[in-house]
Amino acid sequence: MGPQPTIIAPRSLKGFCQSVRIKCGSDWPPAEDIIAGEFVTYFQLEEMVFGAGVQKLCESLQISVRVAALPESLRGHNYRFREKREILISENHKFRDTEAHTTLHELRELLEYEFRDLGTAICTLDDKEERAEKFAVAVRMFAFERELPIWFDHASSIERKWPRRAAYLLLAVFALTYTMGVTLLPHWEDIADGQ
Repeated sequence: MGPQPTIIAPRSLKGFCQSVRIKCGSDWPPAEDIIAGEFVTYFQLEEMVFGAGVQKLCESLQISVRVAALPESLRGHNYRFREKREILISENHKFRDTEAHTTLHELRELLEYEFRDLGTAICTLDDKEERAEKFAVAVRMFAFERELPIWFDHASSIERKWPRRAAYLLLAVFALTYTMGVTLLPHWEDIADGQ
């Protein structure tokens, strides 16, 4: 009789949290950039740069994401009840990419429920929002860092010298603009909300 086939469990929030717990056990609690890097790797989020990856991930995890009328003070809200998970995003978006960013913020808060269930809580009530913001920014940046070399490889395959240089320049400008937009989005939202 041959070897037994390996069964790979579907990726889940709980599985992710268990993986982080094992990898970071001696250095607990991990910083948000560590959690974000592990998140991008674990869920293989190469398509996250433009937000499509966030939606696909939530669908694969059976997390309902919908835009709803929320109180003005809330950009998003999440809840879990038994096996149901849902993320609500405010319909009052003030900036582009707010929906993807807020979804990641709320996903981080859903992850915290799983960490608590494992007896390894990371956040406190005082730092929950700040950590979720850092996580959302870091996930988007790590996913972008994974995509950027592929785009530069495509640009390098352009045979003609000036179009190749123009492609490099456009990619550099896009990278700078994207990085600034991702890192400054939470601050712009705070300013727009008068906080």
